[in-house]
Amino acid sequence: MLRSASRLLGYRLNAEDGEVGRCVDFMLEPHTWIVRYVLVEATTRGDERRVLVSPFRLRKTEWTSRRWVVDGTRDQVETELDSAPSLQSLKHLIGFGLDDAEGNVGHVEDLIVDDDSWHCRQLVVNGEIHLGGRRTLIPTEWLGSVQLAEHRIEAPVPRARIENEPEFHPEAPVYCLRSAASADSSAQDAPLEEAHVPPSWRFNPPLAWAAALQWGSRALGAALRHTHDR
Repeated sequence: MLRSASRLLGYRLNAEDGEVGRCVDFMLEPHTWIVRYVLVEATTRGDERRVLVSPFRLRKTEWTSRRWVVDGTRDQVETELDSAPSLQSLKHLIGFGLDDAEGNVGHVEDLIVDDDSWHCRQLVVNGEIHLGGRRTLIPTEWLGSVQLAEHRIEAPVPRARIENEPEFHPEAPVYCLRSAASADSSAQDAPLEEAHVPPSWRFNPPLAWAAALQWGSRALGAALRHTHDR
């Protein structure tokens, strides 16, 4: 499932023998956009310290109570690395400018992460001036280098490609979003109905359910016509 990374901040981690602490940041590789560690503010020994926990140790998510169940005990979690010099903080990237082939297009507000693979799929970019003020989802496969000293990220693609990407609606769940880039590369493998889902349906579950019923009716009708013809 694709999720807003910033909305996962504050989740508490529970080990097999009790609570570990709460998530305060994510550490990712800027060249692969994969989250390698969850930065946890741990309070298991009475004093606060920060430890890095692999996201692949998160075995179960309790969305209502905003908790993760961690594989292992508190002592095992505390043996995780306490530094990651080659990784980039998610919170540090918030506010970075995004430059396309024509110049600055906006600033980063959030990252959309797949909580199965922990791959950041898109940036949420606020195009205050150049994109009419809308929040746009930019595929991470379009991104170039991250200029840390200049607080900007390069996306060497034409402005028109970015303008055609879907808008992010924070009040709606992020369901199977497909960027133009990923749609082009996987269109042959995708079912016909998935490839033709209008963008608005991907943000609105009731419309998606209605579409599913419609597709089911079409399939049933086709099967009945085939039987009648025979």
